Amino acid sequence: MILCRVLGPIEVEIDGVPVELGGPLPRRLLAALAAGAGAPVALSALAEVVWDTELTAEVTNAIRVTVHRLRSALGPGERACLESTRQGYRLALTPEATDHGLFEQQVERGMAELADADPSGAVRTLEAALALWRGRPWAELGESLHVLGLRARMTELREIAVEELEAARLARGDTARAVAALSQSVIEAPYRERRWELLALGLYRSGRQGHALAELRRVRGLLVEELGAEPGPALRALERRMLAHDPSLLAVPAAARPDESPSAEPDPPPPAVPRPLLRPLTRLIGRVRELSLLDTALTESRLVTIIGPAGVGKTRLAVEQVADRADARLVRLADIRGAEMIAPSIAVAVGVAHTTGDPLAAVARVLADRHEVLVLDNCEHLTDALADVVLPLLAQCPGLRILATGRWPLGLDGERVLTLAPLPVGGEDGTAVELLFDRVRAHRAGWIPTAHDTDAAVAVCTALDGLPLAIELAAARARSFGLADIAAYVHERLDALGAPARGSVSPHDSLSAAIAWSVDQLPDEERMLLVRLWPFDGGFSWQAAAAVGPADADGAVFAGLAALVDRSVLTADVSCGQVRYRLLETIRRYCRDIDPDRDATREAHAEWVRSFVAGQAPLLTGPRSGQATHALAGELANIRAGIAHDLAHAPVQALRTTGVLRYLWVMAGPVPEGRRLLRRALDACPEAPPADRATALIGLSVTSSHVGDTDAALSAADTALDLLDEEDPAHDELLLEAHLRRCNALADTEAGERMRAAALAFQAACDRRDPPGSLRATALWGIALVHFQDGDTAAVTETLSRAREIAAGCGFTPGAAISDLQLAWYLLADEQGAEAGARRALELLVRAVAAFEQQPNGSDELGALYAGVFALAVLGARDTAARLHAAVTDHAERGGTDPGRYMRFAGPSLEDRVKRLLASIPPVASGGTMAWAEMVTLFTGAAGTLSAPS
Repeated sequence: MILCRVLGPIEVEIDGVPVELGGPLPRRLLAALAAGAGAPVALSALAEVVWDTELTAEVTNAIRVTVHRLRSALGPGERACLESTRQGYRLALTPEATDHGLFEQQVERGMAELADADPSGAVRTLEAALALWRGRPWAELGESLHVLGLRARMTELREIAVEELEAARLARGDTARAVAALSQSVIEAPYRERRWELLALGLYRSGRQGHALAELRRVRGLLVEELGAEPGPALRALERRMLAHDPSLLAVPAAARPDESPSAEPDPPPPAVPRPLLRPLTRLIGRVRELSLLDTALTESRLVTIIGPAGVGKTRLAVEQVADRADARLVRLADIRGAEMIAPSIAVAVGVAHTTGDPLAAVARVLADRHEVLVLDNCEHLTDALADVVLPLLAQCPGLRILATGRWPLGLDGERVLTLAPLPVGGEDGTAVELLFDRVRAHRAGWIPTAHDTDAAVAVCTALDGLPLAIELAAARARSFGLADIAAYVHERLDALGAPARGSVSPHDSLSAAIAWSVDQLPDEERMLLVRLWPFDGGFSWQAAAAVGPADADGAVFAGLAALVDRSVLTADVSCGQVRYRLLETIRRYCRDIDPDRDATREAHAEWVRSFVAGQAPLLTGPRSGQATHALAGELANIRAGIAHDLAHAPVQALRTTGVLRYLWVMAGPVPEGRRLLRRALDACPEAPPADRATALIGLSVTSSHVGDTDAALSAADTALDLLDEEDPAHDELLLEAHLRRCNALADTEAGERMRAAALAFQAACDRRDPPGSLRATALWGIALVHFQDGDTAAVTETLSRAREIAAGCGFTPGAAISDLQLAWYLLADEQGAEAGARRALELLVRAVAAFEQQPNGSDELGALYAGVFALAVLGARDTAARLHAAVTDHAERGGTDPGRYMRFAGPSLEDRVKRLLASIPPVASGGTMAWAEMVTLFTGAAGTLSAPS
């Protein structure tokens, strides 16, 4: 059975269970339909009342969507009561299914019972009727003309019911209670003569005839002085009868039924008992620390606000904190549209019934000597108005504590703020997955998660940012889908989530509704900025936001970002010195869905990526290579997104971006991904300018070499050389890079005359030009290999030392480290002086690893650590070498690189020795992946012990 309540904030109950209607729009729409009293309400009227605008196609669609949400909230059993008609929509409910319909019926029946000499029945009926009132009728509709007449009629009927209730009490002999109530009611409505008449009659019957006449004179003076009117005939006749001592005034007509007497104890009125704050039936997971912090905060402060993004569980935490307290009261403000309804809503929550004066004063009187906790839930849209409510209450009620929830603080003096973060997904505290599993078990009894389920659960929780509301809604789909299916959908579609269960403390009927509630509260400028930020993946700087922000932002982006952080729709990480902002993935998807011009927003982001890469990539081989590598590595997620956009819409731009990043892929990785992107870009635009294709081919050669595909590396280098013009000065640096890549590829495959010719050609090409120091240094790597083939160890050492000096001098730190790495392998190739060479190699490798750490350059650093494994084993540190080898192999496999590629420069005999030695070292028991920092520390510590001669 359904019951729709509009005599106060709108509520719907189905079989006695409250229905969560969602945000303010669904509630206002339902209130407007309820005001139609069963008749159809036109779409134009709904547009005016609910959206405060004229009817347009967009508003018509919004009405349909909101009706759909309401029908979903009502469920399959009651959704049919929200009917669509030619004229609009109507709420097809009988009067008995609405509180205002019940009220009218009960008032009519109570008055009939009083007329039929059944005052006790009238008292019960009228008390039940008045108990239906919880506040202002149709509160959600404000001062809308659509409801003013109906509200006035219902209010007048309530005033009549109040008066006839006291008349019924007098009629059954309950004079004392009637006089007490009437003494207050004449103050609340001093111009209603019926109340004065009943008060005087009650006083007269109580033996207080003088007091009764005084009250009649008081009302006469009031009416004459303030209205210039004499009292009506009923009051004048009553006064005459009292002066004449009419004996019928003392009679109680039909005082009671035969089994009753006037002196019997009257039925007590229904007490105004606040609704109990019930603990949700589901288990709270992962908030032990937050509950402790909240307990401390409420002990130390009288005003505490829980803030955080939509769906993070602010309401649940607040309810969980106070559910065991008999003195806790909950006020849901999400449904309150205007400031004028705050105090009445609080009054209802604390048990102040039927006040017609100042509700805030009434609340203060009730709470003045109480120790209570008032939970004000969802305050973000009312923060300005709440100052005029919260501060007076705290000042006048010393035992009161207020716990608020919202997207941002109230900003009041003495406020203690607790920021609630999403549940962690990974690590020892990965309670997000625990929550998902707990809720899935509620839908699938006996379910035991497999390893695949755990992986899918991590994917689901990651895609949903660890937000408890989103995770619970995802679990609701477990009745129909597996976790792997849910994981596949939630990455792109928020509507893949289910709906909250009935009885949930969430004020919203979906995650989208919760996010929409946050976004709808933003000023236009901040909302426009927010919607432009969704293409950013992995975060962004304020400069990046300024580059994609609205064209008319007038430099206000920095302030706008700060405001979005304050309002919990954006997070800010200041731990790295320079602030980095991030949108939760769920908010990103919502902003994408509501963006009115997605294509323009994506293009703005892609343009920023191109500009950022063009500014940073040329620095990768200079003195600022470390900063450039860190900057580009920090934006890899955005760079991927920009390249993906350009591959579809501007393939030449994608080719240029991937090409200029040719060295980043091996520095920051993962190398196989960079290789795939380069191939896709080359395939996407075969007719691109030769320089652009050659740049990308050089990158393809670099990445192919690092993954161990030497044939592909050589082919790409040769193709790049064929594309470039020896006579064009604009191609000089690219030509030299192509020569370098050809040398490296040949060094990986052979040590014969082709390699010698390639190295000499590279050196000759450098001599004919004025190359940068980075290329002059790399040209010497090939010459060193030629010297090694000739057996001239001293020349090898001299050449690579010179290459390192040139690279260090021009700031090409990776080149200096690679020079050390190559020399280390050449030293390790000397079987005659194996131990001395290994100690010297360790010194070079420690220096190289330190340089690669500074860059960073993960692929080449693994190459240096791999060489370190062999050097440690040669010097007898076999157990350490085994552990280091296992760690290097694991990281190389995950990064898709070949750590032994520089070893092959020193010839096949060294490669055979390394293989034999590695096969002889003890196996390492599997203990999980060694962290990168632990791996580096293991090597440098062992090298420091062994590199010095004994």
